[in-house]
Amino acid sequence: MKKLIKVAICQRGATGATPQENLEKSLEMVERAAEGMPGLDLILLPECNNFLAHSREEFQRIAEPIPGPYTDAMAELAKKLHVNLLPGSITEQAEGGKVRNTAAFIDRQGNLLGKYAKIHLFDALGYKESDNMEAGSETCVLDTDFGRVGIQLCYDCRFPELARTLVLDGADILCIMAMFPGGNPLPPRTDHWDTLIDAMALQNQTWVCAANQYGLVGGEHPFGRSRVVDPWGTPVAVAGNHEDIIYATLDMEYQNACKESMGGLNNRRPDVYHN
Repeated sequence: MKKLIKVAICQRGATGATPQENLEKSLEMVERAAEGMPGLDLILLPECNNFLAHSREEFQRIAEPIPGPYTDAMAELAKKLHVNLLPGSITEQAEGGKVRNTAAFIDRQGNLLGKYAKIHLFDALGYKESDNMEAGSETCVLDTDFGRVGIQLCYDCRFPELARTLVLDGADILCIMAMFPGGNPLPPRTDHWDTLIDAMALQNQTWVCAANQYGLVGGEHPFGRSRVVDPWGTPVAVAGNHEDIIYATLDMEYQNACKESMGGLNNRRPDVYHN
């Protein structure tokens, strides 16, 4: 594991009329992010980064395999820029005609290192993500050239068991990609987002990188506020309510110090917890 990990988050909205238009805008933003901090280790983009569909038929129409056109284009750019990419999630065409909300990890050489299909589908507030796609069934911690990365998507952040599982499975940092919108009909969920991400870092004493969309996306209005939070629960970089690129350097020695000072996970009592 590297002692210092350089990270960028590209906060954008999938506002393009087609997946191809969103892909082109994403590639351009990744290039800009790489120019802003030499020697980046990782660039993240948000969930549903190629297109936000609204019906099973539309999801089926835009779905593509992984590897496929989207990840191939990202892999070519990752190799060119010599940077690891978590290029957001897309609608993946899976086995048996099913679709999943899936994020791929692409390394500096342009290799597909692994992928994660969203486990917790958003069946809440009158919306049923499970009507349109199949849930994943496996957690994801990947070995990279800078450390071990645990991956989550959006609604996953409301289930602390997942983040804890990833850390117990050896994740050095946690990355989450989201399309987290405002309220409608309830008040805006900005406070939920801030609190959930900050608490994830604090409870696990682990760096958390969280990329959210921003803009008017398919009738939704994700509010941005992408953030990087240190293992003491303090945000060190927060994006505004607009298209943005933020940067952070993750000090892993500081993370180790936080774990040591608070006991890390050594004081857990799994013998008395519910499964």
